Amino acid sequence: MPTQKKAATSKNAGAAALDFLSTLSAPARRALEGKGITTLKQLAKFSEPELLQLHGLGQSSIPKLKTMLAAKGLAFKTNNIAAKQSKPSASDSVDTFMKNLSHPLKNVAEALRQIILSADKTVGEEIAWNAPSFFYTGQMKPFNPKEYKRFIVGFNFFKKDCIRLIFLTGAKLKDNSGLLEGNYADGRRLALFYTMEEVKSREKILRQLVKKWLLLLDK
Repeated sequence: MPTQKKAATSKNAGAAALDFLSTLSAPARRALEGKGITTLKQLAKFSEPELLQLHGLGQSSIPKLKTMLAAKGLAFKTNNIAAKQSKPSASDSVDTFMKNLSHPLKNVAEALRQIILSADKTVGEEIAWNAPSFFYTGQMKPFNPKEYKRFIVGFNFFKKDCIRLIFLTGAKLKDNSGLLEGNYADGRRLALFYTMEEVKSREKILRQLVKKWLLLLDK
């Protein structure tokens, strides 16, 4: 009967969705369900960068999803020309943070902030990792946000006797000035400032490093 056939079709579709989602980790499954993606056909309407924006779905899930799509003759959505994206600065939130900051070297931090922002008009700021962080605001090809490609440098206020600037990918700058310290395997480098005199004497070097980082950025 037509009614029974329709019910059977609906049941089969539900089972297919369950099979597809059951192969994924719980966070990835919740991420897709939250976006309304319960079938491979629905999945194929999204690009990899769009999926990686979903909280809970990481890079490790992509190969498995590609395989499942290919088995059904499907693939992720692709664009002939990937639309470049920009990111706006959030200075208001940084202004509020700095106003409420309780640190012995608050004036040093504010001076460093102004130097970094003045290095180039494409440098923006926001609060990330619980402190002001600076990034490239201009047009960039889509990428996994977890790669933090835009991130230039950020503050760390853990120590009270100095202000620490963390260049997440500082190793690529190959700094010979002595400003950047550390030899971290992940590429981080630190710049430490203890006094306003140090800020003034190293202002030019800091600005040059920010400019160099921008030149090296793969946009």
